Amino acid sequence: MIDHYTLTKKTFLAGAQCLKRMWWEMYEPAAPEMRESIVARFRLDEGARVGIRAREYVPGGTLITRAGRSLRTILADSERAIKDPTIPAIYEAAVIASDVLIFPDILERTDGGFSLIEVKSKTSLSEQKHIPDIALQAHILRAAGVPVVRSEIMHLNRDCRYPDLSNLFVREDVTKMVETRLQTIEQEIRSELLVARLPIAPNVGTGTHCKRPDPCPFMDRCWPTRPSDHITTLYRVSEKMLAHFEASGWETIRDLPDDVKLGAIAARQRRALRQGYRVVERESLLKAMSTLVYPVAHIDFETIQPAIPLWDGCRPYDQVPVQMSCHIVNADRTERHISWLFDGEGDPRPRMAKAILDACESASTVTTYSPQFERSCIEFVAEACPEHAAALKGIADNLVDLMPIVRDHVYDEKFGGSFSIKRVIPALVPNMDYSKLEITDGETASILLARMLFGGSAMKPNERERIREALLKYSEHDTRAMAMLSEVLSGLASPS
Repeated sequence: MIDHYTLTKKTFLAGAQCLKRMWWEMYEPAAPEMRESIVARFRLDEGARVGIRAREYVPGGTLITRAGRSLRTILADSERAIKDPTIPAIYEAAVIASDVLIFPDILERTDGGFSLIEVKSKTSLSEQKHIPDIALQAHILRAAGVPVVRSEIMHLNRDCRYPDLSNLFVREDVTKMVETRLQTIEQEIRSELLVARLPIAPNVGTGTHCKRPDPCPFMDRCWPTRPSDHITTLYRVSEKMLAHFEASGWETIRDLPDDVKLGAIAARQRRALRQGYRVVERESLLKAMSTLVYPVAHIDFETIQPAIPLWDGCRPYDQVPVQMSCHIVNADRTERHISWLFDGEGDPRPRMAKAILDACESASTVTTYSPQFERSCIEFVAEACPEHAAALKGIADNLVDLMPIVRDHVYDEKFGGSFSIKRVIPALVPNMDYSKLEITDGETASILLARMLFGGSAMKPNERERIREALLKYSEHDTRAMAMLSEVLSGLASPS
């Protein structure tokens, strides 16, 4: 029995994207770029949960356990299960061939051999990401003498709605795509094995492969540091325009001649960078700010996105709002803060509906920053709460967006070509810096919410309370920042 290997599925896929990336991952596993973020860890754990659930839809199989066992033992158990015709399916078998180790999610016994089933926690098939993955496994299995006669991607079904989870997964036959991809797999493995044995990382140039199918963690090592006003930071510049600018020798936005026509926002950006100070279109900003009729409610939500739905009518990865923050600002600029955070008991949507309506009851204007997300949150809650649907939809339909008020009338060099709230707030409201918070972005907030709500006994009470306090501070910071941004914009619009 062969029990040694050089490559794994993970390193092979890294090499398929970039051989330098593969070499660094293999020889610098402790590199800062390889440190697992809380987001990455959660995604892996979520994928594992989906994988476990998928076995229920290919039932009766044998799981090859790994914890605390030697690779030789795992390989031996896998081999016995594969050879036993009474076992209808094998989960997480270990197979080594061609100096590569794999653990196929599911091998389902069928006429003439096995169906190889790769489980993905996504809701659709990605040919670029998923086919190289399953094709490698098909190649290794066949090289080890395991007859693979069919290849499938088993992914979550967005049309599935709780509580009926009978159609939670979709199984897509990808045999033809896999057979086509297999034509180059053997040569790719040989190339990667050669690189894996090199004493230094290979020389590989930068290009689109650095970002596809996923951004390489080592991009900062390879890509040159660019000035903060590089032409790539120009607002909504096309690839074609960038190529033209570079060919003309223009590296920074300041370099662009006046006769290079730009859109209104990009032209304002160029003007601000050249003049070295913030540009404010005062008259038009004053008109835009008149849409804010006091009292004003600045509202923000945080959501969780369970891969496996938990509440009536929910689908995989529905964004379920479980936290709300709202700052109410009166005409005299007095304010009060309202917050609500789901406690994990029952369905959060009815209580969220009440929290939204109570918070916005006295407001003449409800604002958000780029409202697509907040609007979808309110509409999602309205769908589950028909008795409050009309009032909630009234709020959703009349949200005032602060983002275009900034984008269309103000430019500060610190924006860096972006009008995201994380760029705008530090530039216009510097005392509301996010960097001092324990939670600094919505994705981390979403993951910590899920951990706090569903971590169970694995989470200590003091850790749950610490996360809860951090979530409340982050959400309050967002809406306070919007309130202060509105105040700053009003000041910029006022005559000097």
